[in-house]
Amino acid sequence: MADATCAGCGCLCDDIVATVAGGRLEVSGTCALGDAWFADRAAGPVARLDGREASLDEAADAAAEILRNARAPLVYGLGRTSNEAQRRAVALAEAAGAIVDPARSGEAGLAFQAIGSSTATFGEIRDRAEVVVCWRADPVAANPRLLGRLRLDRTARGSRSLVVVDAQHTATAAEADAFVALEAAQDFEALWALRALVAGAPLDGDGAAGLPLDGLGDLAQRMRGARHVAILHSGGAELDALALLWLVRDLARDRHAVSLGLRRDGNAQGAEDVLAAQTGFPTAVSFARGHPRANPGELSAAALLARGEVDAALVIASDPLADLPHDAAQRLRDLPTVVIDARETATAQAARVAFAPAVDGIEVAGTAHRMDGVPVPLHALLASDRPAAADVLAAIAERL
Repeated sequence: MADATCAGCGCLCDDIVATVAGGRLEVSGTCALGDAWFADRAAGPVARLDGREASLDEAADAAAEILRNARAPLVYGLGRTSNEAQRRAVALAEAAGAIVDPARSGEAGLAFQAIGSSTATFGEIRDRAEVVVCWRADPVAANPRLLGRLRLDRTARGSRSLVVVDAQHTATAAEADAFVALEAAQDFEALWALRALVAGAPLDGDGAAGLPLDGLGDLAQRMRGARHVAILHSGGAELDALALLWLVRDLARDRHAVSLGLRRDGNAQGAEDVLAAQTGFPTAVSFARGHPRANPGELSAAALLARGEVDAALVIASDPLADLPHDAAQRLRDLPTVVIDARETATAQAARVAFAPAVDGIEVAGTAHRMDGVPVPLHALLASDRPAAADVLAAIAERL
């Protein structure tokens, strides 16, 4: 197959050449993240209960009992599975009266809901953007093929400009035309100053103190001279995200300006899109009152766990023990936890009930959303006798 999809990161590259011979899968055209994604598949039992091998029915019974007995269950993760499994998970969360929160859903969502944003697909950025800014984003490390797909590597971008704004000189900065060194704590002030520089307004002396005004001034000049500007970012705090989206809105008054959030998990964008389609909210949604309500600051997984307001968890295709803040992760370790993940993780090893289903995009066909929101098909390249994650969720829901 010449158009297989790799879900190793949010790029969802769909030009991978996959060859199956003798039951073995070989791929070409992938980056290091893609190689790891295609190679990492669970080899143990389909289901485990309290550390021992169990039948699928026995494990599903135990999982349903945990969710049924919980007063405040949490459904978390979803970023490394298909849209089909995500829809099942949201329906299960509603049936259980749970809170559902996609992994790594940052504060940028609040800013997006507050003022909206101008967005674009990969193709539009590739073909139109004259100035591309990586603000606190290092795609060379996090999304290795992105610069090539956007024709932003040195050999392909021609007269187009790539500018990096970050605290450290990153791998992406080594490929850029300009680098602006900026401490993370100065994001809000720097973005507000950049808005003034782009508009030609005077800067307040106290507010601009300590900012790299030469670098920001050069960036503002590049933006003013371009007809099409794109800002790639990796989320951030709510106020910083608001300032960035306001900058995009300012630029869009007399030129084409867009922003694109970079995602680490292959279907993280799909998780938020599916949740928004089914509830109206992209993150931190509670069904405790029988209807969806959202409050990302109050009802995020990390905040709930840190406050001890969760008494059971269903983790789907994620490893919160490795990714969540330490206090939240320790609280999760003490809870009765159900994990559905095709890959072996620290969370799966510590869970009371663990399912190892077939891998979406390798052994199960489906759909995922690229980080620019474009749906991409996931193909079944190998046969498997393991159930799909969506089927495991359906089995738990039937018992619930």
